[in-house]
Amino acid sequence: MKMTWKLLLPLLASLSMTACSNNVPQHSALPGSTVSAESASLPTGTSGSDRIAPQDLLEIDVFKVPDLSKEVRVDDNGNITLALIGTVHAQGMSASQLEKQIATRLEKDYMHNPQVNVLVKESTGSKITVSGAVNKPGVYALAGDTTLTQAIAQAEGLSRLAIKDNVTVFRNNKPYTVRLEDVNMGRVADPVVIAGDKIQVHTSATKEAVQDYGGVGGLLSPFGLLR
Repeated sequence: MKMTWKLLLPLLASLSMTACSNNVPQHSALPGSTVSAESASLPTGTSGSDRIAPQDLLEIDVFKVPDLSKEVRVDDNGNITLALIGTVHAQGMSASQLEKQIATRLEKDYMHNPQVNVLVKESTGSKITVSGAVNKPGVYALAGDTTLTQAIAQAEGLSRLAIKDNVTVFRNNKPYTVRLEDVNMGRVADPVVIAGDKIQVHTSATKEAVQDYGGVGGLLSPFGLLR
C-alpha cells in the first residue's frame, strides 16, 4: 500500500535531521584536506611502498642512452634483466638504491658517470581498500601516485547513496575526514593516498529511506529536491 504525502513528508523531515546529526562523524582532517588556504601538505613521497616487489613495473632511464632505457617488470624471483649488465636483483630495494646499483655496474665496464633514473610505474604490492557508497567496492592496486578522487574513480565512482562531504580515510588505524566538494571546487588539494589506506564513502540515511519507499525520482523533502 502506498504511503500518503501527509505521512511521508514528516518521515522524510525526521530522516533528514537524523542524517545531518548522525551521518557525519567528527574525525581529524587528512593532511592537505582541511578547509584552509594554509592547510598542511601530505607527506612527500609516492603512493605505494618505497620497496620494489615482484611484478612491479619499473621504468629505467639512462641519460642519453636510449637503447638502455626501457620498461621492465620485476619477475617472481625479484629480478630484472637489462642490456649489457644482465640480471639485477631489485626486490627489497628502493628506486634510488636500484639506480645506484645499475649505475655502478654500467660504470664498471661500459661508461663514465652514467645517469640512471628508476621510476616505479606500477606497484602491485601496494593496495588500498575502497568501501561504502561506491559503485564497485573492493581492493585496488596503486599504480604510481594516486589521489583520493582517482582511487574513488577506480571503484567506478560514487553511488547514488553517497554523502559527498563525508569520506573517511583510515590511515594507520586513524580516521581522517575529506570533503570531496572542497576538493572538486579546488579549495583544497586532492590528497594522495598511500598503501594500506582504507577509504570509506558514507551513505545517506535519507537517500536510503527514499529508495526503500519506492525509489521515487525527484521526491520532495522539506529541504529541497531529493535525487
